[in-house]
Amino acid sequence: MEATTRYNYYEILELPANSPQHEVTAAYERARNTYSGENPAIYTIFSEHEARQFLVLIEEAYQVLGNKILRNIYDQRLLSGMASLNDLTYASIIEASKTVAPPEPKPAEKKTAVVFVKDETMEKEILAKEDWTGEFLKKVREYKGITVERMSEITKINAWYVKAIESTQPDNLPAVVFVRGYVVQIARALGIDDKKVADSYMKNFKKALGK
Repeated sequence: MEATTRYNYYEILELPANSPQHEVTAAYERARNTYSGENPAIYTIFSEHEARQFLVLIEEAYQVLGNKILRNIYDQRLLSGMASLNDLTYASIIEASKTVAPPEPKPAEKKTAVVFVKDETMEKEILAKEDWTGEFLKKVREYKGITVERMSEITKINAWYVKAIESTQPDNLPAVVFVRGYVVQIARALGIDDKKVADSYMKNFKKALGK
């Protein structure tokens, strides 16, 4: 893949640059379904490694184009015709977004709190937990009565990735930077310390990667 295509997220999702937001989501779903392991036909065209790498690019493209603030920064750079390849990288876009204050959500947009029956023993176990694994994340999710599908809806993370995080399957997940972001989102949805959870989980994840 040429460097220019590598950082042209519209080409990766096969979209014109003026596409409305709902078409970005639809294109992402199409691309993800095409290149995911759930579509064995893709392996007649690409190797499993190539398909997995392209899936990483698809996720990266959606992380940017699916977010209004990130997309605005990206569009300004891409469409100016003067941006360097480095200016179009995911890391560069994320860094630039840190200086942009997100708008306050309207009351109707605020997330509804998770309602469940509290168990003091489980609450103490969660509070004292230091070694966070995918298995324990799953235990907390089930304790709080959140299905995989509901977690996917809340976090916008593919249900397949939620399951892969809970079973700690590196081969079924994108780049490490995305995995950490996913774990942070899941922890927030569960109402637990996202930094503590992500730091601990990623240590275990990197062990599974052999790093």
